[in-house]
Amino acid sequence: MAAAQRFGLAFGVAPPSKKALETALGATVSQALVPFQAHLTADLTVERSGDHATLILDQTEVAFDVAVAIQEAAWPVPLRFALIVAPPAGAAGRDEAVRSKSAIALRSMTRHEAFRFDLPAKSEEERAMADATAALHRRLVLDLTKQRMQAVRAYRRLKRQAPVAQELKISQQAVSQLLVGARLRLMQRTEAAIRTWLTRPQRTTLWPMKGRSGL
Repeated sequence: MAAAQRFGLAFGVAPPSKKALETALGATVSQALVPFQAHLTADLTVERSGDHATLILDQTEVAFDVAVAIQEAAWPVPLRFALIVAPPAGAAGRDEAVRSKSAIALRSMTRHEAFRFDLPAKSEEERAMADATAALHRRLVLDLTKQRMQAVRAYRRLKRQAPVAQELKISQQAVSQLLVGARLRLMQRTEAAIRTWLTRPQRTTLWPMKGRSGL
């Protein structure tokens, strides 16, 4: 059986923030990555320079979800990400080479980019639209208040409002209001759009055009 491709994900603090990456991540990032452990072929490592971190995944479709989990763990510090594809074998497929390639993609990002999707199967226009969608998502996360962020994190983990209310010691109605205020549904729609786009490399547009009959 042929070896599968792997994907390097690098990230660092987005300008103009001057916050140290390790300080931004704190102790919560390890817990945030627990749901994705099965897809990590190399663990998260903060590089010696301290200005970026890298990890390696076995699938592209989880890449944005991993990035979302890391950004929420780093809240309210803004992060930016770069995703690259690596060959399954050979020198270029070794962990060090994959981490280095993703770090190079991260350093090549412009000041205003939120997510560099360095994927040859995607067109330049698609990648630009995905970056804009990722930037919208990041803005939604960064705009959250502390209480709304707590509600979002708890809801992602517990999946239902009742246990979130119990954990946060507030009413279920208050949880609902916090999630509405957090614009969670809009965040989830952007996550689903990018996840679907990453899952279907054969697609020529970011979102499928519905066929219309009778024209």
